[in-house]
Amino acid sequence: MSQEKVQRALAVMETLGRRDAEALIALADPEVEWHSFFAVGQEGGVYRGHEGTRQYLSDLRDAWETVRAEIDDALAVGDVAVLVGHIHYRGQQSRIETETAAGWNLKFRGEKLLRFRAFREPERALEAVGA
Repeated sequence: MSQEKVQRALAVMETLGRRDAEALIALADPEVEWHSFFAVGQEGGVYRGHEGTRQYLSDLRDAWETVRAEIDDALAVGDVAVLVGHIHYRGQQSRIETETAAGWNLKFRGEKLLRFRAFREPERALEAVGA
């Protein structure tokens, strides 16, 4: 079961990298929440539901020409997949390209993504699940 959660999380990250809204919605619960530090959102970086998923991707497209996650390690803790790695990104206007360390928690309800939470410090993704 743990490996299945990790595989689902990796599929979400890959789909997010492609910015494929409909494929991402197919992977997400109708009550999905996206907690991002890359897009502002209407509630301080939180996007809710399938319409929020579309808005999240739109906001990412508006701000970033490129956003790609590189996963270094992954594990499952209960219904949460914890991923750590780096984000490579290039600004839409500035064209400046850089990378930063990051961590992610992806919580699932059944087979669907319920909550996506990004962290600027990978350790915080582990701390959030008590690892």
